[in-house]
Formats: sequence, C-alpha cells, structure tokens
Amino acid sequence: VDKRIELLEKKKTLLETYKMGVMKKIFNQEIRFKNENGDDFPDWEEKRLDEISKIYQPKTISQNQFTENGYVVYGANGPIGFYSEYNHETPQVVVTCRGNSCGTVNITTPKSWITGNGMVVNVDDNPKVSKDFIYFYLVNDNLTYLITGSGQPQITGDLKNHKINIPTEIEQVKISKFLSSIDQQLELLGTQIDKSKTWKKGLLQKMFV
Repeated sequence: VDKRIELLEKKKTLLETYKMGVMKKIFNQEIRFKNENGDDFPDWEEKRLDEISKIYQPKTISQNQFTENGYVVYGANGPIGFYSEYNHETPQVVVTCRGNSCGTVNITTPKSWITGNGMVVNVDDNPKVSKDFIYFYLVNDNLTYLITGSGQPQITGDLKNHKINIPTEIEQVKISKFLSSIDQQLELLGTQIDKSKTWKKGLLQKMFV
C-alpha cells in the first residue's frame, strides 16, 4: 500500500511539473495549436485586461453574516464559508488583492459570493474571450509587480492596465481543453491517493485491534 501511495504521489508531482512547463511554453507561444485544417492560427493580439473584461471588487461581508450552509463565499484564500445569497451566478476568475496570498488566481463555482478581498475579471459579456483561457493565462502570469505595501500587501486598480496576449477564440478553447484535461488527471490522482491512504488506515486499524 505504501508503495502504491508513493508511486501515485510521484506521478502526481511529475504531472504537476509537466503542466507548469507546458503552460509556460503555450503562453510564451513556443507551442502553438493548429486549426482543423492543420494550419497555424493568426498571431495573438496584445490587450489590456480592461479592454476584454470588467474588473471590479465586490461588496465584502463580515464573518458574523455567514450561515451554516448556502452559497460558497470566496475570500482571499479561496472558499471561507457560506452565505444565504450569491452575488455571481456564473463562475468567475478572481485575483486575490489583499493579504499574503495577494496575486493568487482562482476560479469560483457557480452561484457564489465573492468578497472584496478579490478582484473579479469578468468576461461574461465578451463572447470572444474564454473564461478558462483567462484563468490559465493569469495563473501562469506574474502579477507580483502589481503588489504594493508590506504590512498589508494589496493590488489596486492597476490590474486593469495589465497586458495579456489573446489568440483567436478557437485557439483559446483548444488551449483551455488541453490544460483542463491535465487538471482532471491531477484531480483523479489526488482522489486515488486519498482513497489509498484511507484504505491503509483501515487496514492498520483491523490488523492491530
């Protein structure tokens, strides 16, 4: 059982390393996808984030307003609790803009409440931009230059002027599907590791009782 867990964890680590390497090559345009005819897609276009999305900080709610269940609340470090209402019906790309995790990029679940500790990069009104593509691009990107302050690090409205390179919508979708397939494999490996550890724990309890 230990050997199986070790092999699964090694495989997961190798896949994570591969993903980070291939992401850098994709977004540096060292790796390009082809269209259905095998031809190259057009060159990527440089755009400011506020040219392709709406960027804003939602309303913050305090922890004493949280409920035992309901809609997931996203704070600086991802999910932090539940609330009786949601302020975003669709998943959103969120950049943490306060605290030690400043600059971290997440994507939320549908019908969630996003607090003011994150800046939303909302592309719902732009049919030419893939939400998943923006998420993967920003995860790979370096946003640390936008962080100000030492005691309380934060990112301000400067995120609006951050520049990214955008391919055609079809190439965006191809890239997103490719990277999402790797994430699915990583999730499966994580599940297998957890199940193996639980199985081992159960075996040990039965052996030594």
